[in-house]
Amino acid sequence: MTRLLGIHGVRNYKAADTTPGLGAKRLRADWLEALGDRIPGLDLETAYYADLLRSERQSDELDDADVVLIEQWARAWGVDPSGVQGRATGWVRWVCGQVAQRSGQRPAVVEKTVRMFFPEVGRYFAGRRATVRERVRDALLRHRPDIVVAHSLGSVVAYEALHGLAGELDVRLLLTLGSPLALPHAVFHRLDPGPRDGKGTRPAVVRRWVNVADTGDFVAIPKGQLARVFTGVEELPEISIAPAWPHGVRDYLRHRTVAETITADLRAE
Repeated sequence: MTRLLGIHGVRNYKAADTTPGLGAKRLRADWLEALGDRIPGLDLETAYYADLLRSERQSDELDDADVVLIEQWARAWGVDPSGVQGRATGWVRWVCGQVAQRSGQRPAVVEKTVRMFFPEVGRYFAGRRATVRERVRDALLRHRPDIVVAHSLGSVVAYEALHGLAGELDVRLLLTLGSPLALPHAVFHRLDPGPRDGKGTRPAVVRRWVNVADTGDFVAIPKGQLARVFTGVEELPEISIAPAWPHGVRDYLRHRTVAETITADLRAE
């Protein structure tokens, strides 16, 4: 049996998730369906923390902290966010339109993703990090995975939680999908442990770290830079998972690169 722990990204809360256990059970079914039967002897569980990052506001309007993160993200794309004045919907739409031109994506898709992604990133770093990390840490110690697969914001949580478990686990493979870990200022410079001399490091409990990103994934930026700013990580060639929305975890999990990376690790063991 190969124990695999999945760590989800943003916007994974559903009203039916009345307990973390129910949320984890639902996500487990989603991940198993996406992976199919390509990985033999798979014992998969998911670490669920979506309830901890829910918005307590009725509106989905962005606040000032969200706007700062979007500005930092835009600059990583080479967009000067001061190109239009104000901080209302028009400003967000203009910034997302500029990124859409550079990424080859539809502006509406970029804007929708930005509005889903950055508020939860902001909540994580602004005060909910400890509770989220504790939830994921508990799942890691309970399942004791051979392989950890972490998507989007989940790669940030996994990175920090695994660094806090030195000597307590032996993870053969950390596979990050659509990871924003290298995003300067908004993510990279806020990590715990923080970068030293401009570099992050592979967690000591992880033997091998592989990163995969879609060519059009506008969250996983700067493109091809994760292996440059982190030591001990392999950056696989960019893939194309889903042109319509290149950041979805199910599409990542369905791509042959993910199954091939996991099964290659199993054969090498």
